[in-house]
Amino acid sequence: MEVHALVGPSGSGKSHRARVLAYDHGIPLILDDGLLIKEGKILAGKSAKRENSKLAAIKRAIFHDESHCREVKRAIKDSGAEKILILGTSMEMVEKIVDKLELAGIDNTIMIDEIASPAEIERAITVRKNEGKHVIPVPKIEVKKQFLGYFTDSLRVLFNREQDDLTRESSIVRARFSYLGNLIVHNKVFRDIVLYFSDDYNGIAYLQNVGIIKEEDGLYLNISMVIHYGYEIPHYLENYRQQLAVELENFTGITVQQINLEIAGMEVSDDDIGNYISSRRG
Repeated sequence: MEVHALVGPSGSGKSHRARVLAYDHGIPLILDDGLLIKEGKILAGKSAKRENSKLAAIKRAIFHDESHCREVKRAIKDSGAEKILILGTSMEMVEKIVDKLELAGIDNTIMIDEIASPAEIERAITVRKNEGKHVIPVPKIEVKKQFLGYFTDSLRVLFNREQDDLTRESSIVRARFSYLGNLIVHNKVFRDIVLYFSDDYNGIAYLQNVGIIKEEDGLYLNISMVIHYGYEIPHYLENYRQQLAVELENFTGITVQQINLEIAGMEVSDDDIGNYISSRRG
C-alpha cells in the first residue's frame, strides 16, 4: 500500500484540508486521530477527540489499544485500497502509526505549510486554542454517532479546480478535553424537554410515563400518553415523533435513535360524544 503523510502541529488545519488533499492525489483512505475514513464515511476506529485527556487522545491516535489497532488493520485490508493518507503532528507519530498498522513505510510526506499559508495555520491554531474546536473530515451526519453529547456543526468548503469545483463537508466538534470540559446530560433534562414540548403540542392531554434509555449509539425513549379525541393516530404520532427528535437533538446534541409511543387512553369531551352519536345515527 502506498502511504502518504500529512504532518503539522496540533490544530494547524490538517483535518480541514485532508479530504481535498486526498482527492488531489487520488487517495481513497484517510486515517485521522484514530478514525479510518473512506469517501466521507467512517469505516473503522474511534476518534481520539472523544478521549478525556490529551494523553489518552495521543494513545488512541497512535493505536496503543490493540483491539482498536486490529479493527483498523482489518478495515484497511478489507477496503482493497492501494493508497492511504495518514495525518500526524510529527513524522515520529506517523512512523509509529505505520509500524502499529504494519504498513510498508511512508512513500510521500506533505508538511502543512506546503498547502496552507502561515496566516491560515495561525488562525486555525488560535481557533483550536481559544474555542476548543476540532475538525473531522466527514459530514456531520456521519460523525454524530461517535460524538454523543458534543456540540457539532458542519463545515462546507469550496475548492476551485481547473476541471471541477470541489465541495466537501466536514464536521466541527468540541472534544472532551477542550476548555468546555465534560458535557453530561442527565435523564431529568431529557424528560423535562419532552414534557415541555408535549405541553405545547396540540392533541396531547398529558403524558403518563416517559422512559429514557441512553446507549452508546444514542438515545431511546418510551413514552406513554393520553390524547384528545379527533386525531388520525398513525399520522399524528409520526409527526410528534419526528418533531420531538429534532427538539431533543437541537437542545442536547445527542442523537435520538428511537422513540416508542403508546396511546394509553383518550380524552373525550361531551361535544365529541354528541358528534359521535349523531354520526352513528346518520
